[in-house]
Amino acid sequence: MSSGAFLKPGSLIGDDYVIVEKLSQGGMGAVYRAEQRSTGRTRALKLMQPELVGDETLRARFVQEAQIGARIESEHVVEVIDAGVDDAIGSPFIAMELLRGETLGALAQRAAPLAPGLVRDVFEQLCHALAAAHDRGVVHRDLKPDNVFVARAQRVGRASFTVKILD
Repeated sequence: MSSGAFLKPGSLIGDDYVIVEKLSQGGMGAVYRAEQRSTGRTRALKLMQPELVGDETLRARFVQEAQIGARIESEHVVEVIDAGVDDAIGSPFIAMELLRGETLGALAQRAAPLAPGLVRDVFEQLCHALAAAHDRGVVHRDLKPDNVFVARAQRVGRASFTVKILD
C-alpha cells in the first residue's frame, strides 16, 4: 500500500474488524469505519500509514497512543477498545469507539459565535479530560479544535453532547 491507500470495503483487519469505509486521514494514519465481528458494533479503526510502519520510533509512538488512551479514566477521552498488529499487512491498528458529531473546529466555523453556555459546557468537559490525563502524567502535545470532538451524547444530562479528546 502507498500513502493514502484505501483499504477496500470488506477488508479484514486484526481478524475482527471488517472495513466499511474510510473516514479520514492524517500524517500518522488513516481512520476507517469498521464492523467489529465479535460484537457486531461499529468502530473507528485507525491504521498506521504503511510507509511509516518500518520506522521504529513512529511505530512505538503509534502503539503508545493506544496504551495512553486506554489508561486515562475519563468519558471525555475517546475510548480505546482494542489494539494490535494486523499480520496480513503488518500495520498496527487501534480500535476505538465510533463518534457521531463533529470536531470543535467544524462546530466553531458552522455556528460562530458559540453561545456562552455551550462554551462553558465544552470547557468543563475538556478540563475533566485534561485533568484525568494529567493525573496519569500525560500531556496532550497537539490540543487544537480539530482534536476535540463534539459527539452526540449517549446519556441524559445538561449537555446534549459529550466532548471527546482525540489523538
